Amino acid sequence: MNSWKISDFVLIGILSALYGVLVLGIGALTVLLSPAMHALSPALIGMLLGTVFLFVVKKIPKFGAITLFAAISTALFAGFSGMMYVPFVGSVTAVAFVVDLAVRGLGSRIPVLATGYGLIQASYVFGGAIPLLFFLEQEMVRWQEAGMDMERIERFVEHSTGVFLAAGMGIAFLGGVIGIYIGRQILKKHFRELN
Repeated sequence: MNSWKISDFVLIGILSALYGVLVLGIGALTVLLSPAMHALSPALIGMLLGTVFLFVVKKIPKFGAITLFAAISTALFAGFSGMMYVPFVGSVTAVAFVVDLAVRGLGSRIPVLATGYGLIQASYVFGGAIPLLFFLEQEMVRWQEAGMDMERIERFVEHSTGVFLAAGMGIAFLGGVIGIYIGRQILKKHFRELN
């Protein structure tokens, strides 16, 4: 792996911004549809945006690229969506760092990347649930102050904890895996090692 270049940072910045905006758009759309659909948005995001993740990994095959991409895109999404809190961004970034380590040790083969991206998508679900798992009362008060009615709040809590949390993480993982295989099909004309 070569040393980092300014162009690598620029490309990661551009793709992170694109990814963050798309995640925000998909999340905004699903939150309007229903709490259950919103709980599944990380799986949908994984399927739709796995190509972007795969492109970053293959275009910038350097240790730290995955971590930097995940940290920037998650911070952008979190900042614009109002979900900016350290445990959310930190959990996604920490998992991305572990994926970076795995890719460094095992190589950037598709099964490794699919598993890693699936774990990153699952960490979005877990990171998003941290306030509900540990600070439920404060979150409910904050949502009420923002104008949400209690019935809607209770549905969001129900679809973000317990069995729904475990199922959401599993489904998000699967969405990430599928997204990498979709990305492989889309990008195989551009990267010989994907053929």
